[in-house]
Amino acid sequence: MENLIRLAFEAHSIELNRHRHYEITVGRDLFDDWTVAIRYGRVGAGGQAQRWAAKQTADVKRLVSERLRRRLTAKKRIGCPYRLVMLDSAPGLDAAAWLPRELMARFF
Repeated sequence: MENLIRLAFEAHSIELNRHRHYEITVGRDLFDDWTVAIRYGRVGAGGQAQRWAAKQTADVKRLVSERLRRRLTAKKRIGCPYRLVMLDSAPGLDAAAWLPRELMARFF
């Protein structure tokens, strides 16, 4: 898989003993289909992984937006918010076209 965008988020609360990691990777596979890989779990642990593939760019953008919106509700669900800890994109790729500004701004 050719990775085009990679985002990593972490949520920490010492009082609640919460230390969560969430990572989204968007790329292309050998058949030129879009792929989304998501890894999540406790920081430092193996965690879990999910993968999706799609032909249409819009489907992948919708999936990424849905996952970002869900991370924004973490404070209510787990007691601490997620923060963006890493954003990496392939050279020449406009990450802003993939990541809605109004959602991304709320992670800072």
